[in-house]
Amino acid sequence: MKNLLRLKSLFLLGIIFSIASCEPNQDHVAETEVNNLNATANITPEDLEGEWELSAMNTDFAVNLNNDTIHNKNILLETDCFKNMGVIFNTDGSMTTTNSKLDFKAGESNDDFKCLSGRTDTGSWDVENVNGDERLVITMTIDGTTRTHSRILDRTANTFAFEISKFESEQYYGNPDGTDAEEVTVLSLEYTRVN
Repeated sequence: MKNLLRLKSLFLLGIIFSIASCEPNQDHVAETEVNNLNATANITPEDLEGEWELSAMNTDFAVNLNNDTIHNKNILLETDCFKNMGVIFNTDGSMTTTNSKLDFKAGESNDDFKCLSGRTDTGSWDVENVNGDERLVITMTIDGTTRTHSRILDRTANTFAFEISKFESEQYYGNPDGTDAEEVTVLSLEYTRVN
């Protein structure tokens, strides 16, 4: 009986010792580790489903397309040509985009620009997480050529952005050779959630 009483006392003392030895910072460390794990790339289709509008078209050089003496690297601050550009990501993996393009050879002397807008394209989309990067994967057929692009996203809750190639830049910015904007390349597109 004494042994049983001594064993119960040791057991109770062990429980008290283990509770008393816990430091309050242990919970904080565990919480920090969990938060760091949550910060890794983990995009899902639900994160992008819905309608988005173009909110920035950033270039490598500041331009002054509207002749107001103010130069901007965001072309949207220089022209309203792209104000209707956007994309709708449907839940079934299909997508629709509305695109515009600048023509720098317009006007009587071929040195004005005009907006070629309203082109609509369709395709499919998906997202993937690769080596800690969140990626948007788009497949579209334009002018008879099917292309698949995978772009690393820079994303917040209500925006996503990605870099584009020089070839893709020309799809939006046209060919400004021989103009003041001939050295400009569009570097990235940013979209903001509409709904």
